[in-house]
Amino acid sequence: MPIVALAVAVAACGAPASAAPATPIPSGVVALDAKEYDFTPATLMVPAGSVTFAVRNAGREAHEFEVLKGDESVGKTAAFSVGSTGTLMVTLQAGEYTFACRLNGHNQLGMTGTLTVAGG
Repeated sequence: MPIVALAVAVAACGAPASAAPATPIPSGVVALDAKEYDFTPATLMVPAGSVTFAVRNAGREAHEFEVLKGDESVGKTAAFSVGSTGTLMVTLQAGEYTFACRLNGHNQLGMTGTLTVAGG
């Protein structure tokens, strides 16, 4: 399965991550970067069904990747070290989700994102 590369254009310096529109992703592998204290991209849209997230640790400390529906965890990676990639495969139904790194309170420092799952 090919990795889907994502390009994110920043319109203005200092714009909040939530200001960026969701990037539609075809089925397959969704590639993200994790670093202190954010994910790039931070807003995603994927089709319902099986989705694999490949999260590269581009930061200076360990991270994890967790998909949440409300407060309930749908799935998460184990902690992955600097320079490595954490992979998570989940089956998602249509709806609104979030993703986060909750190691050491990173989510409270803004290391979260939004995930829209379309179709059904």
